[in-house]
Amino acid sequence: MNMKKQFLGLVLSILISGLCAQDSLEIEFDKARVLLAQRNIEDAITSLRKVYIHDQNNSNINFLMGAAYTELEGTQSEALFHLKKAVQNVNEKYIIGSFKESGAPIHVFYYLTLAFGEVDSCAEANRALQEFKKYSNRVDKYFIDEAGRHVQKCPFEVKNKAEQWNHVIEPPLNYDPMHIPQEEPFTLDSATLAEKGLLTKKLEYTTNAPLYGVQIGSNINPSPTSSYSNAKNVDVFIDNKGIIRYVIGHFSIRSQADRLLNTLQEQGYSDAFVVNVNDERKYSNEVISYRNINLRAGIRGSVEFYIQLGVFKAEVPENFMEVYTKIDGIQEIEYNEMTVIAVGPFETFEEVQQKKAELNLESIEDAFIVAYNKGKRIPLKEAQQYTR
Repeated sequence: MNMKKQFLGLVLSILISGLCAQDSLEIEFDKARVLLAQRNIEDAITSLRKVYIHDQNNSNINFLMGAAYTELEGTQSEALFHLKKAVQNVNEKYIIGSFKESGAPIHVFYYLTLAFGEVDSCAEANRALQEFKKYSNRVDKYFIDEAGRHVQKCPFEVKNKAEQWNHVIEPPLNYDPMHIPQEEPFTLDSATLAEKGLLTKKLEYTTNAPLYGVQIGSNINPSPTSSYSNAKNVDVFIDNKGIIRYVIGHFSIRSQADRLLNTLQEQGYSDAFVVNVNDERKYSNEVISYRNINLRAGIRGSVEFYIQLGVFKAEVPENFMEVYTKIDGIQEIEYNEMTVIAVGPFETFEEVQQKKAELNLESIEDAFIVAYNKGKRIPLKEAQQYTR
């Protein structure tokens, strides 16, 4: 694995926690994050495009698309198209993994350096590197040096100032960023469900008439129903597109579901809406468990918080070893055939927050807080609620 791919894994490998009442765009954004972490780059780009067509100037989306294209072979022109749009709005306080974030992180300059170098735009690569160096006190020195090595292999005339290095450009020939490829339909067969770690039960109602419920949330990965702390009787379904849906109620009379909707909205579920639970496409497969965890069981026992520094499929790469010389208390956690590098454990969210602030982890772009219960990764929000 080359350095470019290792770094993309560091920046974009973000595990997913439970989400409440998302709209379809946020689901696609979150889906893209999962796919990037799984190294499924092309499918991640497809999900990002669905968000891009609704907000073409969003620097965060353009950054993620540009970084992903930098990872692929032969798509540097596509990468530059998006990275040049992304660099128009760089947020030094970039919030990792936030759908509401509209700026690009400072590592956009790193990717621009690599992408320019790949197409022999060497003067432009140097300009991007010089911008990246302005943040040398906020990023790991290794990445500054790595970008510098790319420029060293790319000679250019010093008098070439490359003044348009960060100007927005037209998309390359034969590339339509608004095009959404036809997706393979999600198949709810036993092999697919087993691969996702899902145990489901097929539901068959005795009536063909509508049965009304209230959907309070959706996600691409299940989380225990206890994550909806102020709601009871939550059923979990997987639809024919692989989306997980959380629903309360099975009423034969619509007005009863409407009254439940009003109650739930008063309790904070502002995005909830009435659905027909007897819709075979969306609500005929109930999810019982996910990765051997009963979704109705919730958290049991103690919760451990960690500061996650990186995730690797195989051994921890040598270039990451410098972290061991800078940060005390590092642990290696084997989880889902991945090696998670983290600092911890901590008993409370407040403790792990304080430690994260003390460590000054700005040089590690994707350092963030995670939670485990009995060796299983659990949604951070749910862990916070449980430990209060």
